[in-house]
Amino acid sequence: MLSLGNEVYVLRDRQRVIEKLLEAKGTISRADIEAYKPAPEEEEEIRKDNDAFMARLFRVFEGDLD
Repeated sequence: MLSLGNEVYVLRDRQRVIEKLLEAKGTISRADIEAYKPAPEEEEEIRKDNDAFMARLFRVFEGDLD
């Protein structure tokens, strides 16, 4: 379950990068995605999103399925 959660989060993060680059450049390459480095304020947003995602994931282990 944790491995699957990790994979989902990695895909969410990659999708976020792709969308951000497409908005900024209109077209991107795989190299653009791999080289992307978030700004410090974006890193904080990413951390908060990750924390929220992990909290939702761990609710399943705590028996809270809502």
